[in-house]
Amino acid sequence: MKKIQVTPHRAIGDGEWPFIIAEIGNNHNGDMDIARELLRKAAEAGVDAVKFQSKNIETAFPKDLLDKPYTGPNSFGATYREHKYALELTEEQMRELRDLSESLGLIFFSTPFDVVSVDMLERLNVPLYKISSFHLTDSALIERVCQTGKPILISCGMSSLEEIDQAIERIRKHTENFVLLQATSAYPTEFEDIHFRVIPMLQERYDCLVGFSGHERGVSISPGAVLMGACVIERHFTLDRTMKGPDHAASAEPEGMALLVRRSRNFFKALGRPDKAPLPSELENRRKFRGY
Repeated sequence: MKKIQVTPHRAIGDGEWPFIIAEIGNNHNGDMDIARELLRKAAEAGVDAVKFQSKNIETAFPKDLLDKPYTGPNSFGATYREHKYALELTEEQMRELRDLSESLGLIFFSTPFDVVSVDMLERLNVPLYKISSFHLTDSALIERVCQTGKPILISCGMSSLEEIDQAIERIRKHTENFVLLQATSAYPTEFEDIHFRVIPMLQERYDCLVGFSGHERGVSISPGAVLMGACVIERHFTLDRTMKGPDHAASAEPEGMALLVRRSRNFFKALGRPDKAPLPSELENRRKFRGY
C-alpha cells in the first residue's frame, strides 16, 4: 500500500478518495477580491485543495525575458516584468489567503518558481509543494523543496523519460513522499495529446503514486484519469473562462469544477475491487433466475 499523509485528516494514495486540486495559479489577476471569491467557490465545489503560484520575479525569470515588451490581450503590463509584477501576490496577501482557505476547510499550497519563494512558503508553513513541468529539470529548486521534508507533487509535461528519471532519482535521495503527475504542457491541451495510458506506464516504471494535471477544455476528460489509476486530479480554476489572463481559457469554472469532483468520486467508487464473486446486491436475482 502506498500512501502519503498530507495533513492529519487527509492522505493521498491507495484506498483514499482522489485528491482534487483547484489550481488558481494567477487566475486571481492580482486582485484579492477575485482571489477570495475563487477560494469560496472552490470550497463550494468540494475540492480538497487550492494551489497558487509563487515567484520572486527577479530570480525566477531571466533578465532579458523580463525586459522584453509584452503586449497582447492577456498582458497586464508593457514588459514581461511589469506583467508578472501585476499578477504576483505579496507574502502578507498569501498569508491572508492561507487563513481563509483553512477556515473554508481547504488545504492551501503553492508552486514555487524559485528558491526564494520556497523560503517564503516555508514561513507560511504550507503542508506540501508542487513542482511544475517547467521546473522538472531545475535541480536547485528540487533540492530546496526536498529539504523542507514536505510531500511533493511534480508534473512531467514537455519532459523526456530521461529527464523524468533524473528528477525522480534526485527526489528519492531525500524522500518517497511524492506523486508524479502526467501532464501535457499545451494550453489548452487537445484530447489526443492527453495520453492517459502514460499513467500506468509511469506507475510501473517508477513504482510510485501517479496523478493527472489537466489543461484540456471542459471537465468531462479529467475524471477519467481516476480509472487509469490517478490518485490526484489537478485542474486550473477560474470564475469566468472569458476573463483576461493566459490560463482562464483552459480552466474550469465553479459549476464545472463541482461536476469534475462528483465524477471523479463516482469513478473511484465504480473501480471496486480486483476480484470477481457474486455481490450482495445480486443475490436476489441469483436466487430468482438460478434457484440458488
